[in-house]
Amino acid sequence: MYVDIAFSLNRKLQVPLLVVINSILHNVSALNEGPPLRFNILVPPGDRPLFTQKLREAFAKDYSESVVFRIEEFTPPDFLKHYLDNRFKEREGDRRISRYMQYARLFLKHRFPDVTRVIYLDCDTLVLGDVRSLFALGEQFTPQQYLSAVPQFIPAVFYFTNPFKLWDDIRRFTRTFNSGVLLTDLSFWTEKTYESLRHYLNLDAQNDYKLFRLGDETVFNLMFKETYIPLDKRWNASGYGNLRPVVAFIKQDLEKMSIIHWSGGYHKPWEPAEDGSGENNGVVYADIWRSYLPTS
Repeated sequence: MYVDIAFSLNRKLQVPLLVVINSILHNVSALNEGPPLRFNILVPPGDRPLFTQKLREAFAKDYSESVVFRIEEFTPPDFLKHYLDNRFKEREGDRRISRYMQYARLFLKHRFPDVTRVIYLDCDTLVLGDVRSLFALGEQFTPQQYLSAVPQFIPAVFYFTNPFKLWDDIRRFTRTFNSGVLLTDLSFWTEKTYESLRHYLNLDAQNDYKLFRLGDETVFNLMFKETYIPLDKRWNASGYGNLRPVVAFIKQDLEKMSIIHWSGGYHKPWEPAEDGSGENNGVVYADIWRSYLPTS
């Protein structure tokens, strides 16, 4: 049995990927004694050699029976490609690929068919807790409830530009969740799951691609609004990429966080300082993030 961990990203996030993996390896208890960690990474077509090289350079000493790295390339299925191309109309190839990889995590089952229970992480996270503890929480999954995430305070109506178009769905929400940290069991992702995905993408398309505000997070919330199992908030302390006044309000002690998440869209810990020095960019906990940069 493996503790499976998954990422989906483009090449611009290769350094953040190395950092979050390094934080996982440093904070798991008794790495060589418990179940091995298996990292399952989705990358764009043609980028597998690049990521393979970067991982080997950074973690050569960690390649063992206790740590396994697997990289697969992802090409979106036609229905998803059609939706994303028409919704976002990205002119630059890099931006278009970034959109594809944002949604790639919905298709982990297709590229890693032997994976069952898995932790998915965005690359703007840092893991300070033991991932094996998080992974163990998936023992409660059933065919009816097979995804866990941390609830957040954003009301469901703010996920939509026209809430009245989806009012029946919105009424069935309990609390929305942040999708940057997910625990799920892919063995329960059936054709019914993907029918739900296609239903909501088609609904957005029928409304001129103007229903959803937060892209794939909105889709995740619609698909699992009534069935997801809440995780303790320590497993996704999100919002640290917001505007600085917001971050100052939500900042908390490191002891209360097992995963730091720089969501929010304004600041990331790998951004250089405004003077270009790269020493201190003013992003909260960026010094902690930099401490996990692989030495190689």
